[in-house]
Amino acid sequence: MTMRLTSSSIFLASYLVLLSACNAGGSTPPSATGDLPVPTATAGIAKAATASSAATLAQKNKMDSGSTAQSSPAAAKSLNGVNKGMAYADFRKAVLAQGWQPVVDLKCKANVVGGAYKELCAKGADSCKACDELPELSACSGDAVCAMNFHHPADNQSMEVSTYGDIGDRNVHGKDSQLDVTGWTVSPAASH
Repeated sequence: MTMRLTSSSIFLASYLVLLSACNAGGSTPPSATGDLPVPTATAGIAKAATASSAATLAQKNKMDSGSTAQSSPAAAKSLNGVNKGMAYADFRKAVLAQGWQPVVDLKCKANVVGGAYKELCAKGADSCKACDELPELSACSGDAVCAMNFHHPADNQSMEVSTYGDIGDRNVHGKDSQLDVTGWTVSPAASH
């Protein structure tokens, strides 16, 4: 039996490694709504960042050439001009121009910065600015994998985008960017 890893499954595996390391080091566990854990101890973050399996998964995520999943022809049509490996700033510009809208994650700063985000954001931490500049940013793991979410109202579709690299390069276009798109999944939007 052959198993094909998608960017979503790799992101989930990285998240689970991060979760187990944070729980071992002390953190708030995720809620039933699927929120990422909010680290409360530096040890948990360090363990997550150095977990060899997380780094391996992140590298696999970056190199996997077939992780893009699109659920329908309409979804494929709405993603013209984008490809894996491109700078996130270029990807974002293209999908916004095609009618995709950021899905705001109100817990972005807690998910990206950590439990002490209020204090760090008051000091001007760049990762806090990332949440402000990229309202679609949902979470970043200790091994440089981030998740962003968009919605396309005309098609009633959701898109989860995964990236790998330095979130500080969120606005860098072209080959100079070190924040690359590793894949995306388009699916029907959940009805409320």
